[in-house]
Amino acid sequence: MKNAIRRLVNALGYDVRRVQPVPAPSTIPEDVAAREAIARIRQNTMVVREGLVSLYEQAVYCESAGIAGDFVECGVWKGGSVGLMALANLQHGNSRRTLRLFDSFEGICEPDAAVDGERALREVKEYASGGGSDGRLVPLDGFYDSMGGVGTQADCKKLLEGDLAYPAEHIRYHAGWFQDLMPEVAPQIGQIAILRIDGDWYSSTKTCLDHLLGKVVRGGFVIIDDYGTYDGCRKAVNESLGGYPVRPFLHRVSDEIRYWIAP
Repeated sequence: MKNAIRRLVNALGYDVRRVQPVPAPSTIPEDVAAREAIARIRQNTMVVREGLVSLYEQAVYCESAGIAGDFVECGVWKGGSVGLMALANLQHGNSRRTLRLFDSFEGICEPDAAVDGERALREVKEYASGGGSDGRLVPLDGFYDSMGGVGTQADCKKLLEGDLAYPAEHIRYHAGWFQDLMPEVAPQIGQIAILRIDGDWYSSTKTCLDHLLGKVVRGGFVIIDDYGTYDGCRKAVNESLGGYPVRPFLHRVSDEIRYWIAP
């Protein structure tokens, strides 16, 4: 039957050919955009690639979906993650958001041996040249020496205001220990679209969650960098999640990073 139809169509001066399927839309452009953005901030962050791709996509989503609020990071090192959120806003946002950077800009403080776990104590002994495990708000000398040094406010300003040209009037640098800063600064903050916490230890993480979690808008993102790394961080997050009527699902980004969407 097929051959007969083909002969008939050919006799009329036409040809029969198989229609090629239309390829599905490519996702390459989005991947290229993320890769190019990450390359611009790579030297200013220690976050694994999976975490950076996820963060970029979350920030772009906030712009495209109209999720209101500031982009906030607690524990910024040299500003790379904030820089990635800034690029997403510059590329996809209709207006500039406020970026808030919370950090001691002196390094990491002591863990608390009673709650932060064996890995935290082991790494302090391995990397720090001084300091203890009593949870004191003092910098651990030498902890970041093998990782590129302590992140400073000058590092962040150079990246954000210089290299990326994000307007300085939309950037807030909050310098100090979270436990000292949050009671004073948190009441000044309105809505938050992305809250990214890289506080390592229990007390640092819990302080940020206690003061800022309620400001994350519905559909916004809460990202925890060290959930899978340190016992204290995981404990702080699990305690805070107990405050929701229904515990949100924790999305796994990497061995270390988890996030949830604010209900």
